[in-house]
Amino acid sequence: MTSLNAATKQSLQNALYAHMHTYGSESIAEARAIAGSILTVKEKAGTLISKGLEIEAWVDELVEDFDPTMIAEQLWDDGEQAIAAQAQKWRETVEVKAQATMDAYIQKYAPDLNTTKIQDLVATVLPVVEDAKISRDETNRLIQTVSRQFNWQSAVERVIDPKWVMLADKTMQAVRNRDVEDSVLDVMNAYVYKFKPSAVEIGEGLIEQAVQAVSNSKVKLGLDFDLDAEAQNLIVKQVRLKFNLTQATLPPSTTMLEIAYQVYEAVARYRREQGLDDINYLPDITTIDNQDGSSQLGGEIGMGFALHPSADNLTANPDEASASS
Repeated sequence: MTSLNAATKQSLQNALYAHMHTYGSESIAEARAIAGSILTVKEKAGTLISKGLEIEAWVDELVEDFDPTMIAEQLWDDGEQAIAAQAQKWRETVEVKAQATMDAYIQKYAPDLNTTKIQDLVATVLPVVEDAKISRDETNRLIQTVSRQFNWQSAVERVIDPKWVMLADKTMQAVRNRDVEDSVLDVMNAYVYKFKPSAVEIGEGLIEQAVQAVSNSKVKLGLDFDLDAEAQNLIVKQVRLKFNLTQATLPPSTTMLEIAYQVYEAVARYRREQGLDDINYLPDITTIDNQDGSSQLGGEIGMGFALHPSADNLTANPDEASASS
């Protein structure tokens, strides 16, 4: 894993201080979220490139010696102030896009959506409206903020621009493939549980291998699906965001460990073909017997809302609900 060099770290910390001074806030929790948004805009600009979940380690670096009581004493230059402004604009833009897409989704697919499912819907919408990597803390902040700002009357009555309806349609596609997404999340958690890859290795390539392994095992998993390239890409984006939020608290099932081993073999084969070093995980499978035979790992998003709600709670139309199961 690559650490930020001293000059980059100092500049980004200055931007962090500039943001908190300009837009308000003095908490470490908010500092972590802002640090994530700063890293995201730097990566979107191409001046930083993270691998896998490396952005989480960079957030830790930026806040490890951050002192919110010293904001007034800090100095920053115009460029660092500009980074702070870009991060704020990005945050506000994502909030607007997520809110508009949610309103379109509510109008078209779920006018009777259970209010307890709002946060889960935001988590589903975020990878649809924003392709960039979003840190765990900033994701949690966005989910909380957009959920808190959600207004039922506005959602039902506002005139929706067609571009938001298109994104609502993609959100519905994600809902329909929720069972596949859940299985991929289970496989990812089983893979990490067993093989303990480094954070930089937990990227989209690994998730794509997990999607393929689930597809190869769909009969065993009781799933019936056929993904085109767009649907597969959407699942990868969903899993990327949601995996970073989850903390599995129970051991994976034997079935998911077996499928995780398929992922391991695919990764090892790819590295051999590319002339890369072998992965140094122990590739044995440990049998774990779950009393109920479930493949669910347990564990939910740390902020307290259900990661895997039933599809009928996300749709008002029974036909849509059956399509997503």
